[in-house]
Amino acid sequence: MAAAALLHSTGPALSAPLDALLEAGPHTKAGTGFLELSSDGMSKQLDLLRLRPEGLTDDAAGVLRGFRLRAGYGVNSRLWIDGGFFRRQIFYGGLGPFFNGWQLGGQWRLRESLGRWSGPDVSLRLNAWGNESGTISVPRGTLERYRSFDLLDSLSVNGASDRQLQTDLVSTWWNGGSVWSLFAGTGVGRVSVDSITASVGPFSTTWRGGRFDSDLIQSLAPTLGISDALATINYQTRFVHGGAGVRVPLGNWAIRGGYQYFSIHRDGVDAFINSRSTDNTPYRINHTLLGEVAYRMAPGMRVFVRGQAMSNQMLSEMPLLYNSLTARRFNERYGILSAGVMASF
Repeated sequence: MAAAALLHSTGPALSAPLDALLEAGPHTKAGTGFLELSSDGMSKQLDLLRLRPEGLTDDAAGVLRGFRLRAGYGVNSRLWIDGGFFRRQIFYGGLGPFFNGWQLGGQWRLRESLGRWSGPDVSLRLNAWGNESGTISVPRGTLERYRSFDLLDSLSVNGASDRQLQTDLVSTWWNGGSVWSLFAGTGVGRVSVDSITASVGPFSTTWRGGRFDSDLIQSLAPTLGISDALATINYQTRFVHGGAGVRVPLGNWAIRGGYQYFSIHRDGVDAFINSRSTDNTPYRINHTLLGEVAYRMAPGMRVFVRGQAMSNQMLSEMPLLYNSLTARRFNERYGILSAGVMASF
């Protein structure tokens, strides 16, 4: 029964973009749940593991500020639902656009472990998540790297968003004084942009719905070589992922860690990147490590510090950032440090 008790102490289920800490729990009574609030950040001062891109001359470049709100509720002993919202500001090239993210999921326990030798818990999870932004301006230095775009004075992407739907199978079991988990899943998604605004001197034009509002620019677009690039700005995705995690309760303390492998296929945009003569490497794989240290201050109240390290930027977390102009940046590492409080009821 000690093993079952340890499994039943599982914390709230984590999910995209925190999949590396997925567990088949939590085991709860109907009407119980949690509320979590955390602050997210990355800066030169917080980058203890040197995860920000190398060669940055501006201390503000690669800085992230934001917060995350998460909640979960046990409908009954088998069904768990949860959701989350985060808001982030990411700085680059002297710019700092805001991004909103959301997640809504449900988890059904297919099999319950009753003890050390009774096998693992197994749960099936369905999860929807996404990101969106207002206006994202492309730095002048990025435009200068690509033919035809180097003629522009400015380029702004308006109303970018991504939507994903994924399903996962999660297995969790007790092993000595720790709890181990394995997970694997697949999903589909879509990245879309409402419009793109470009300017040259006093002249500006907007691309929306597959064409420019200027007949002159629309007729010149194929000659300028920008039609193919714009044709890939909206695209469909398919992805698979998997990983493992461990949780070690230590009295009032608890330590968790996890790893996620993520591989994505994008329709259109990666083929276009491959066809270029320079910056022609698409990035499809991300490796993520997550670690968390939590302390129980009082019954039902915990504080925690959580660290996230990614091999290829936020490729698996914010798909809307990836397009034919930004893809080359996804060969760089990145990380996020979070601190927060969680209340259980």
